[in-house]
Amino acid sequence: MTKESFHVVFIHLDLGIGGAESLVLNLAKATLPPEAEGDHDAKESPEPSGRISIYTTHCSPTHCYDEVRPPRGRLSPHVHVRGSWIPRRLRLGGTALCSALRMLYLTHCAARDHPDASVFVLDVLPTGVPYLVEWWNVSAGVLFYCHFPDKLLTRDTVNGEQGPSATLDAATVRGSTSLFRLFLITLTQLKRFYRWALDSLEEWTMSYSDLIVVNSKFTMGEVEKVFPSLFLPRNSVFITAATTESPPKANVTKDGDQKQTKNQSYRVRVLYPAIESSLSKERKLISSSHATLKFDNKLNLSKDVTKPILSLNRFERKKNVFLLLHAYDELLERVSQATLPCVVPPLMIAGGYDPLNVENVEHLAELRSIADGILRRHDLPLSTVVSPSSNSTESRNCLPVKTEEHHQLLKFASITFLPSVSNAIRNELLSSASMLCYTPHREHFGIVPLEAMDAGVPVVAIRSGGPMETIVDGVTGYLVHYCKAEVNGENADGGGSRNNNNTISTIDNANDTVNAYADAIAKIIANPIDARLMGRNGRKRVDEIFGMEKFRKEWWELLFEAQRRGKERCYSKTVGRGYCVGSS
Repeated sequence: MTKESFHVVFIHLDLGIGGAESLVLNLAKATLPPEAEGDHDAKESPEPSGRISIYTTHCSPTHCYDEVRPPRGRLSPHVHVRGSWIPRRLRLGGTALCSALRMLYLTHCAARDHPDASVFVLDVLPTGVPYLVEWWNVSAGVLFYCHFPDKLLTRDTVNGEQGPSATLDAATVRGSTSLFRLFLITLTQLKRFYRWALDSLEEWTMSYSDLIVVNSKFTMGEVEKVFPSLFLPRNSVFITAATTESPPKANVTKDGDQKQTKNQSYRVRVLYPAIESSLSKERKLISSSHATLKFDNKLNLSKDVTKPILSLNRFERKKNVFLLLHAYDELLERVSQATLPCVVPPLMIAGGYDPLNVENVEHLAELRSIADGILRRHDLPLSTVVSPSSNSTESRNCLPVKTEEHHQLLKFASITFLPSVSNAIRNELLSSASMLCYTPHREHFGIVPLEAMDAGVPVVAIRSGGPMETIVDGVTGYLVHYCKAEVNGENADGGGSRNNNNTISTIDNANDTVNAYADAIAKIIANPIDARLMGRNGRKRVDEIFGMEKFRKEWWELLFEAQRRGKERCYSKTVGRGYCVGSS
């Protein structure tokens, strides 16, 4: 199939910087001919390829990935910005409603400009799906990529798990006057109705998709819980003999384990996000020079004990970085009590940070306050923040380090915050880290652990969500069981309690999650040879399962399937109507 004959139109709300945007751009690159990605043997490649168009309502040149940044971005000629005039929210709110309207207008523009497209790919919001299927009756396949149900991303939940805000609202209502209580109850009911309408709209619009793709088996299980109708067969007229066999469905047990059954909906598929693995890059480099790839079996163990512990996340509360700070506090406590005879590495907390985002600003201040409390308790220099605009650092008053012999193990201990790191610094941090500590609970997938494993770095993560599918416990890192244990009256992921001097109070030893997380970190510190083996295993796993080569192959299988389903759907519906947009 030539690149002129197969046309994929991507419809994405905002082309900013994030996991969803990264995935869409990888899908776009996997659709293009291999030479667009720098493959020297592209002309001889038998792989399918096509052309693309990317429709979005917003793409800022100063806040986007390099691939779409004009004028030199490889994908920038394919980007079409439409509907930027539509407001993001109304005066009294309505962000979700405005997003749905923006997505609908964007879909209209894409269908109007490319009625002969082979496949339309939508993600984030499925608002435009029934518009393509019912109004335009396109013969193209309509594929919806569900990163995670929007229904489970409300303010009072953490990736679908109930958060503390609902309890807080109930307490506020109970403590209010009668008139104000009536107002709050009415407002709450209106919000619930508004949310119910949007959630129902999400399931209804998604049901029109010819093919639904999710980023993990965990996400598939969550979609099945909240939108069960998507796992029921559509009208039998759409089902052909080729679709009678369906892959096993993933059900998530209470402990997060995946169970396989035989009743999966034929429409729902899993396509893991991918990265260009370092081993793949080495193969391409060696192939261009006609050399032979030889895997290095040497561990090359570094004697540098100051390699930092790294956390790489956006500065958002749901990323649960509080847990890592408490675990680091536990490590310092064990060394101080002479129960852990290891040198404690420095801790570096880096990630996405927008000074205009209120939560980012507040959360960085919260984390730094907790970090300073921990360091003050152990008589260590207080935390520093590396400015994103320069190499300068902001530090607070430093305290001298204790001189007792066992406290020499703490001489490298420190906590540094690096907001808004560049790609170059991000790669440098990953390549120089002793381990990556990934703390989100019920993360949909999580691309950062893949990047760390590809850099040869072991990963410590929570045993829930996507990391259960990317990390092999004891082989490429450690998975820690998560429980909502109380830490002196506060949730373990909620920041702990502080005394009047703004210092962290001692963590309760009954907090299984904190102790288990500290145990996993201590294992990696104390066993550098095992850590190197984990890093090497991680590189192999990323290359074999989450590399771009496999990603491209599976993506094209989904594109062909979506196109076929679209033609079948259009033909069956136009038997009575007599027309089909884009049909030949």
